[in-house]
Amino acid sequence: MTQTTTTASTVGSHTVGSMIAKLCESGLGLGTAMAADIDAAIFAAQPTGKDGRTINTNHPAFNYGHLAIYPTRVLEMCGLDPASAAAPAGYEDMFKAGVECRNDPNRTIYPSKDEIMAAFTKGYTALIQQMPKVSDERLAVINPREGRFRDMCPTIGHAAMFLATSHIMMHLGQVSTWRRCFGMKSVM
Repeated sequence: MTQTTTTASTVGSHTVGSMIAKLCESGLGLGTAMAADIDAAIFAAQPTGKDGRTINTNHPAFNYGHLAIYPTRVLEMCGLDPASAAAPAGYEDMFKAGVECRNDPNRTIYPSKDEIMAAFTKGYTALIQQMPKVSDERLAVINPREGRFRDMCPTIGHAAMFLATSHIMMHLGQVSTWRRCFGMKSVM
């Protein structure tokens, strides 16, 4: 039996984008699974400690809403049309880095679980579909963002890899901890 091996040289000039897309599938899959059994009534609630005080932590509504704004950023950096990944109006201001996650047990601040999860799924599905189109040459271009983000991710490829993989998993780790605070079991 002959085994066929595909190498980077036989895949073409879009190898890294395909790798990013494949790895991003894991984040989308885990994120979807982790949200599936969370009751919409507590999706935007912060847990309460044994002392009765609210624990200041990011709840699922904030984490998934925050993640939903990043696929368009990755696609823009990569020179692709971000329209298919766009989150609803207002998400940027509500969920961007540095914005405080607010406890919303009465569900009056944040969009519904269904809306947030639809935005999360739409964004990462579009990213997964489009990343294989990005050439390795494009991913080797210097990251246009300056400062700490460029220091951490010197090229567009580094930035795309981080935002499509590590960033998702970091925030899903927060969701995992939140789940345990509410007595939910592990999804993995």
